[in-house]
Amino acid sequence: MKVKAGFFSFTEVLDHRHREYNEWHLFDHLPENLKLDGLQWGQRWVATPSLLDRRLFVDDSLRATQYVTLYLLTDPLPRVLDDFYALGRTLHEQGRFFDARRSHLSGPFAVVKTYAASRVPVDADAIPYRPNRGLFVTVQDVAEGAAEGALDEARRWYDEVHIPELLDLRGVAGCWSFEAMPTKRNPQVRTIRAYWLDDDPGAFIDDWLAHVPSMDTIDSSKAYRTLFAGTYESIPWDSRFDWFDRSAP
Repeated sequence: MKVKAGFFSFTEVLDHRHREYNEWHLFDHLPENLKLDGLQWGQRWVATPSLLDRRLFVDDSLRATQYVTLYLLTDPLPRVLDDFYALGRTLHEQGRFFDARRSHLSGPFAVVKTYAASRVPVDADAIPYRPNRGLFVTVQDVAEGAAEGALDEARRWYDEVHIPELLDLRGVAGCWSFEAMPTKRNPQVRTIRAYWLDDDPGAFIDDWLAHVPSMDTIDSSKAYRTLFAGTYESIPWDSRFDWFDRSAP
């Protein structure tokens, strides 16, 4: 497995400057990052107003976010992360960073395991490189007082039961599971699961609601506390970036 970690950013755009943000990221920031050694791949998705209304769960700490970005990183991770942060500082100094944004959750997460739906011919490690129409993301923390035995049992349940069930839902091509790396940004064992969708994200939500228990049921083991569960759309380079125009003053 070439990819060792993913760098996530759950972002809120300020002052209704969505067009500027999207054009900056697609045409300036993302290309500059992808030229770095060890930056294997990157993409950003948007939770349009209709998808914001259909989130399965969201904690107040992530409620304002409208976008999620994911970069995939290879070894040597310490050097790759140093170069990644250094490029950000350089672009700031050059006046090429978009400041009207706020990241409510960000940082590196180690890849734990990859999965592919049985209908998809490519290997699970190749899932992110297929064209996609969106992403379903869950974020969870370890519940207060959770015993290690309960965590082990919950991990097995996700690995052997829940994730395979979701791979059979409409449009799910595959899933990558991540856990936070030891930094100050995220608590230990914070877990993100990203499910790549090759069908309409709204159709996935319909299928989820018809076939999957509520998040309360999923959390019944008391091993995890869910912070986020929702879908995002992929962003074409020639989009009008006008999803939030109606909410502007």
